[in-house]
Amino acid sequence: MTKFMSLKLWVLVVLLVPTLRSVAQTVPEPATERSRGFTEVEAFQGTLNSDERLLKLDSALGWDFNSHFSTFAGLPVYFDHLTSNTTTTPTASSNPSHNGIGNAYLGFVLREPNPRLSYASAVTVTAPTGDTKKGLSTGRATVNWDNHLEHAFHRFVPFFDGGLGNTVPDTALITRQFTSLGLVTHFQEGGGYLLSPHFAVDASAYEIVPFGNQKVFSRLVVPSLPSQAASAAAAHGRVFDVVAEASGNGLTRENGFSTWGSFELSKIWTMDLGYTRSVTFALNSFAFNLRMNVGRLLRSRTTL
Repeated sequence: MTKFMSLKLWVLVVLLVPTLRSVAQTVPEPATERSRGFTEVEAFQGTLNSDERLLKLDSALGWDFNSHFSTFAGLPVYFDHLTSNTTTTPTASSNPSHNGIGNAYLGFVLREPNPRLSYASAVTVTAPTGDTKKGLSTGRATVNWDNHLEHAFHRFVPFFDGGLGNTVPDTALITRQFTSLGLVTHFQEGGGYLLSPHFAVDASAYEIVPFGNQKVFSRLVVPSLPSQAASAAAAHGRVFDVVAEASGNGLTRENGFSTWGSFELSKIWTMDLGYTRSVTFALNSFAFNLRMNVGRLLRSRTTL
């Protein structure tokens, strides 16, 4: 297993391929020569599993310099309602919800579209504006470097993603029950199939590979018990179910798979509906992500 993970890390460094699909925030769409300028995307995301019901509103402002380079910034707001599985624990009974702002972020995107092999890379930096007691921040700045490779075979588009950073990132359909601090790499391999011009289905497998000590700040419980005592009682390695803060090796290691459908409702609105199975944590999650491209709306009006 160690040799296999080392090989994947070597491939990541040589090919420079961490993922745009794993970026925690909403990345503006690629620009064209006619659509350079201001961008804004409003994303409303929901996640439901046995631990929590989480809603997230994410506003991202950006600027497209050309079809290859853009920048963006934003701030997510979380509305987190804990389920009975976690609120019955001694650490969570006094606070059934963890609402608040998350970490403000700034990102840069580089795109190189190519008929043979398209490549995209993004660097996202966050500031610790969220509350650590609610698990919305680690109290430290984080950096995540992501890239994405794909090639289209008519309607079928296989892709490979991989990333390197000091935190486990959320994705468009996975809002995690914790925030983390510690070096990790993350990988995603899968593909999508375009069933119609406005509807596609995707499936992928993912892996989170941590290195060294990891700190985990739970979004499900409030500070109360020592992390060592509660961590030992965690089922399926889900320390975030029983303790507000934990530290140790391998706490964020995870693998699983996802499947989702993407709907283009209009030129402005898109929606994703998906299911994720965390094999490591034995957790099933259902999610949606509704996005409104305000920047595209404003551009269309100015060209009338």
